[in-house]
Amino acid sequence: MSRCSEGSNCSKLHFIRDEYKSDLDAPLMTLWTDVSPGRRFYKCGMYKVQGHKRCNYFVWYDKEMTPRSKELISSLNEILGLKKIKVDEFKHKEDELKMEIKFMKIQLKFTIGIIIMLLIGLVATSVLN
Repeated sequence: MSRCSEGSNCSKLHFIRDEYKSDLDAPLMTLWTDVSPGRRFYKCGMYKVQGHKRCNYFVWYDKEMTPRSKELISSLNEILGLKKIKVDEFKHKEDELKMEIKFMKIQLKFTIGIIIMLLIGLVATSVLN
């Protein structure tokens, strides 16, 4: 196995060249289907290069999971997806509240300006009388 290049995400990608004959590395990737959730595999690095024929190099890194493991991972992914939706809803609500606060600040400044003008008008009329 070759090492990750400097600055790359080594926890996410590993590379193999042993039985793979190419100038490009075959990155370790993760599949997130219901059939193989979280299962890792090596695939030809050519898939990132546009304009070149893709090679068919593909080899599993992990062993096949048990049906129970697949079920648990799929279930946890579904729960995670629902939590992400909830977080997005809260972010949207937060944005709405921030806009409401901005609007209320503008209204407050406007109201203070009117009160100041009224006070100036009262003082001016009392001085003139």
